[in-house]
Amino acid sequence: MTTRKHDVVQVRNPRSGHYVKIDRTEGRIMSHKKSAGKYKNVPVARKRK
Repeated sequence: MTTRKHDVVQVRNPRSGHYVKIDRTEGRIMSHKKSAGKYKNVPVARKRK
């Protein structure tokens, strides 16, 4: 199954401070960064109102 580009978002883990890449369609964590900073070309998920 292929995922569309906008179905993948990143959020910051408050405990470690690193970013985590999440697949919205399956609701699974895809990967996490070991280095500081954000993923390139991946949108950051914002809180919903």
